[in-house]
Amino acid sequence: MRTLLRLPSGLFIDGWHVLKELGNGGFAVVYLVEKNGLRRAVKVARHRQASGDDKQTHARLKRELTVLSMLDHPNIVALCGHGYAEAGNFYLALEYVDGWTLDEWKERKHPTFHEILRVFVKIATALAYMHSRGILHRDLKLANVVIRKSDCEPVIIDFGCATYEQAADLTESGLPPGTDRFRAPEQFTYLREHREEHRAKYAFQVADEIFAVGAMLYELLTDPRPTEERPRETLNSPFDPPTPPRARNPRVPEALGDLVESMLSRDPADRPVDTDALHRELAELEAHPGADYQALAHPPSEQRRPERPNVDEPVEQDAGRWSKLRALGGRVGAVVRRSGKRLAVGAVAAVVLGVAAALWLRPQTPESVVEPIGATSPTPPISAPDMSPLAPAPVVGTLPTPAPVSEEGSTVKTSPPEDPKEAPRQKTSPGSDMRKAVAVGCALAAGCTGVQLKPDPFTCPEGAVATRKELHWGDRDRFSVVLDDRYDREADVWLRAGDTVVGVVPEGVTPSQAKVAPPGTRFLGGKVYVWPEKTASGRPGRVVVKYERVKLPRQDEVPVCFVVDVGARELKDGAAKTANGNAGFVTDDWRP
Repeated sequence: MRTLLRLPSGLFIDGWHVLKELGNGGFAVVYLVEKNGLRRAVKVARHRQASGDDKQTHARLKRELTVLSMLDHPNIVALCGHGYAEAGNFYLALEYVDGWTLDEWKERKHPTFHEILRVFVKIATALAYMHSRGILHRDLKLANVVIRKSDCEPVIIDFGCATYEQAADLTESGLPPGTDRFRAPEQFTYLREHREEHRAKYAFQVADEIFAVGAMLYELLTDPRPTEERPRETLNSPFDPPTPPRARNPRVPEALGDLVESMLSRDPADRPVDTDALHRELAELEAHPGADYQALAHPPSEQRRPERPNVDEPVEQDAGRWSKLRALGGRVGAVVRRSGKRLAVGAVAAVVLGVAAALWLRPQTPESVVEPIGATSPTPPISAPDMSPLAPAPVVGTLPTPAPVSEEGSTVKTSPPEDPKEAPRQKTSPGSDMRKAVAVGCALAAGCTGVQLKPDPFTCPEGAVATRKELHWGDRDRFSVVLDDRYDREADVWLRAGDTVVGVVPEGVTPSQAKVAPPGTRFLGGKVYVWPEKTASGRPGRVVVKYERVKLPRQDEVPVCFVVDVGARELKDGAAKTANGNAGFVTDDWRP
């Protein structure tokens, strides 16, 4: 039985007074606590040692204790103590860093390139120190670096995925724990080449850590609003490098852009040889006196979230039209640059036709009124084709980015969409005419895709039919499942189109299901689709989640086709509200 530890403020953990919850993940909950005037961040394992803990969260937190006890560095979170909560759950008392995560700092402080480099020089220094002691963090990302408000020092946090030499292996999957967006491309190559070897384990290297730092730096240099949740260009496809930073943001100094490209190289040998070398390269750039390094990475206006548009002010509603067209042009240009090929004349004509139609359909807006690329607006962003390293085309039977294979120790949770009653909605989206026009051009170009809401028909990943037969599952057998294992079975959850979720079979299923898909069975690689089309029962739309792998208790992961297709209770901006406790069916193929 899963032991959830979610405490309200006012209670105590081994004498520590709980002030508030700071974050929670699948393996631990973090609280701000106080004792004798001292404030700490207490990280509590979700399970007790003797609770049948299949995730080994107790053991993982014990390993984090070992790792942190080996480290003493001003840019690494400090260990302050450990113990057991009243329920028997193990906890760590950590330094409380009052600050912003790296992406929040970027948006709030509007740093220059020099200030960003100063932060990454400190990060590289801490990593070099850590690696010299044989320790690998394995989950470096923007959310796991906090900029302390008092002195602007970066602090690396969350060592729940860390490991050290001779450490026991706590993960059953082929890849180590971590966050997919920041994984090095060679991890996905390994997974593809060894997918038939159930016991194969990827050996995480310093080169993987350097790639993750490069991905973090790339996000800050190219994305004005890295805290926003929206489709982003894949950084770690084994086949295709990302767009160069200077192509995404012309402000980026050339030498800095070149360094980031080398850190994100498909070939680990082309990256800095270790974090000592990385530190020297970053420090050299930090010392650069050029005016381009003193410039803001992004104008503050690009980082300010626009207010909800007023239906009585149509000019402001069109403010982002030009930047959206520029963004589309940039994506097309990036595809051309990466492929090294020229677009066919017909495709170019089609895109030009789409842009021309967009300009014709909408009145012109002054160039001075520009919405930054990636801004939040009622118009869904036009996303590039899925080039994910785990997309079904290049890697059969695996889940699309950014699905967390095993995000151990994460304390990040997704907030539901804003209340749809907060402001009136327009009958027509401000960018709808433009989207229709661009869609015409894309259709003619035969290869340009927008945000996908309705899922395409799909066939099973390789081996899924054999899995079904081996598990004695019949085509269209139905199983009870919790759609998103981060939330309780009884909860109503908001699922956003493009999200990836993990489903789990709850306790209390029927005896017939318990024989073939018992409690604790996990469905992995779940991709969410939100279909805004009224159902026959009167629901405003549908939620479709298709899972591509399954892991029964004490068994290896295997490919599968498992689909949940249910009515949505509410829709808002590409997200849908539905019951988390639901049912899905096994299938050999699926049609919407």
